[in-house]
Amino acid sequence: HIGHKKKWNEYIIEFIMLFVAVSLGFFAENLREQQVEKHREISYLQNVHEDLQLDIKSIDTVIKSNDARLITLDSLFAKLNDESVTNEDIYYYVRNLALRSTFESSHIGFDQIKSSGGLRMVKNKEITSGIQQYEKTLSAIEKLEELRDRTLEQGRFKMSKVFNAKVLYEMSVHQAAGGIIRFPRPSHADDIIKKDKDALNELLNLVATGLNTNRYLTSQLKILLKHGKQLDQAIMQEYGGNMH
Repeated sequence: HIGHKKKWNEYIIEFIMLFVAVSLGFFAENLREQQVEKHREISYLQNVHEDLQLDIKSIDTVIKSNDARLITLDSLFAKLNDESVTNEDIYYYVRNLALRSTFESSHIGFDQIKSSGGLRMVKNKEITSGIQQYEKTLSAIEKLEELRDRTLEQGRFKMSKVFNAKVLYEMSVHQAAGGIIRFPRPSHADDIIKKDKDALNELLNLVATGLNTNRYLTSQLKILLKHGKQLDQAIMQEYGGNMH
């Protein structure tokens, strides 16, 4: 039989229905992609939040350790100034002061959000600028720690020339597992104060110069702590309700 010939308005209706179907599919796919990106954004910033929580605790510990070593350094130089220092004191103070506390940032979330391009997803300018400021301060701290560690390393090399190996061995055998003061005062030490005053003076200068970097390090760590708390607060205000 002869087929029904469509009217022009039927073609228009079919076109509109097809257009609506395609448009809805496009919008649904676009919405799905936005939801996936939002989920990734929240996931990245949750990792940054967890990094910051670990860093905040670690910064406080390192500051206390650095300050304690500076107090110990002051005690050594007080004894040197009033000439009450003994050979055993020199071994005790210098061996312990040659140690250092290093701040190691938990950087998994920061590295992830940068390497994946996740930072472009974050529209909150306070958060993006906060991340950049945090990383800038962290970089300055790492350079200061490298400078301090190189100086203290020179001090440890000098120590091997100035100090008696038997006395150092005795201290090492009885050292504590951790803490600021790990090495005990030796029961008896050779007369290093009179043996080579120039070499001892160089050793003391290296240790003091290295540890004095802690004064500036502490000020930078306090700035990093402030940036970290502000950044974490901004992240939690924006995303805290969506984190698990």
